[in-house]
Amino acid sequence: MADKQSIFREVEDLQDRIGIFYQELGKIKLQLQELIEENQRLSLENEHLRDRAKFYVEEHAPVPGEALQYLMSLYEDGFHICNLNYGAMREGDCLFCLQNLQSRT
Repeated sequence: MADKQSIFREVEDLQDRIGIFYQELGKIKLQLQELIEENQRLSLENEHLRDRAKFYVEEHAPVPGEALQYLMSLYEDGFHICNLNYGAMREGDCLFCLQNLQSRT
């Protein structure tokens, strides 16, 4: 009888460990989902920036001051124009970007 009880305890212990493993697997699944969503957002952002850059290169002849206008436009659209985070979405003002714009005007 003691043998059956120890086997039963081992099965319960295994069941508990499987439950913990299942919870950890759920957390990893949520993290993976967040990473996939972020990757998709960044891919769309990157595609938007490439399309925009391609449009300016193909459709516009260089005009004095146009580069500054392009940088200002990117900044106004919510993108960094500083060398630290160029092309990344920004939240709020960036002192490096603003300094970059001031030094060009």
